[in-house]
Amino acid sequence: MPIGNLHVPGIGKNTLIPMLVVPHTLIATFIIGIAMIGAVSEFAGMVTKRPNYDKFARGAAKFQLLLFATGSWLAFTFFFALITLFPTFWSYLFNIFWWVFLAEAFMFIGEVLAAYAWYYTWDKLAYRKTVHVTIGMVSALFGLAQMIFINVVASYMMSPSNGPATSVGWTFLNPTYLPLNMHRFVGNLSYAGFLIAGWAAWRYLRSTTEENREYYDWLGHWGIMWGFGFLLLQPMIGYEYMTEIRSHEVQAFRYLMMGNKAFLFNALTIELFIMSVTSALYFLHKIKFAVKPMPRLRRWAMGTTGVLAILGVLNMIPADLYIVPQIGMVFGPKDSPQDIAIDKTPPILMGAMYPWKYIGLFGLMLIGAVVLGLYLKASAGGFLWGRVNRWSQYGLILTAVTVTLTMMTMGYARETARRGGPENWLIRGCITFQQHVVSKNCPAGSRQAP
Repeated sequence: MPIGNLHVPGIGKNTLIPMLVVPHTLIATFIIGIAMIGAVSEFAGMVTKRPNYDKFARGAAKFQLLLFATGSWLAFTFFFALITLFPTFWSYLFNIFWWVFLAEAFMFIGEVLAAYAWYYTWDKLAYRKTVHVTIGMVSALFGLAQMIFINVVASYMMSPSNGPATSVGWTFLNPTYLPLNMHRFVGNLSYAGFLIAGWAAWRYLRSTTEENREYYDWLGHWGIMWGFGFLLLQPMIGYEYMTEIRSHEVQAFRYLMMGNKAFLFNALTIELFIMSVTSALYFLHKIKFAVKPMPRLRRWAMGTTGVLAILGVLNMIPADLYIVPQIGMVFGPKDSPQDIAIDKTPPILMGAMYPWKYIGLFGLMLIGAVVLGLYLKASAGGFLWGRVNRWSQYGLILTAVTVTLTMMTMGYARETARRGGPENWLIRGCITFQQHVVSKNCPAGSRQAP
């Protein structure tokens, strides 16, 4: 049997890989995010002497350990599947990035050891809190380093540099590497924050004691601030990421923004609308339970939430009625992506990137920051915990579900962008989906191709 010509019965190898990668990515991203939030929470508890921060941080450390086994199993299974089913691609990738995978392995070992030390020394180092907080920070930094190293591979697959593949600097600092790192760093914290808020809401709805209701109400508040606060940075960072793709891989950019996959960004704007408006409505509801009544501030929050909703609707207006051709949602014609000028006025005027989407996206950031600022001002005086209604908790659960869908939407968008153009690429300009090595435009050339 020819090497690399294996097939997985029933589902096929092209389906098996995402079945392993998607859950692994969701778990690994959450581990990185909750480790950072947990470490910051313990530090906040040490400084403020408020027990809720420490209680959450200890729970985050325990949950992190419980997730390691599942996430690691999926990662190792994925690697074995990749080596077996795509051997040419894997040989090429490992030939270039062996040092990345080696560093990743050391970072993983360091993260696991620090995470175990962080959790199991909680009581022993109760009177040496600075040392214990440092261990938690080290665990979070190891996880962050893991992400930084694996992003070298992910960004290189999209935009391999023009330098030789044997040059560590050129492969590390390829065109999309830095914006991808910022995008994932901010996304990890926002994703973990929304999931924490959703989990807290679920526990709040099931709580039967006043003490638990107060704690999970506080935890929902703590999680949503992380989720929404870092979500506000994503439009600017995402714009920079897409600008780099447009500058260096214009076919991938056209495929995503104007081709058959443009619906992914329409879906993203809907998800962004749900998360931002639901978060703002939650803030508006919580302000009613401020220890010090703030009717004027609540009126301001109500007005800015309305503006936020209008900007969200503006972002959702599509450029044309060629919505999702894959499922037949086509209500108008669409030019070929190669025939569309990037700055051409689209059929639906308010669906144009300039100026409407710029107004919508960057306006959402600014108005969202105002909404968050008003909420933080209200929270500075304290809240009456455990008083919120069930609908506010349903809203937190909705944001947790939506952010998970957003992670999958953006992950799929990034990976499928390599299919833009006449070839389906595993590494753009280097290796096709059929594992044919193209030496002419490939930075490694025939010297590195297996």
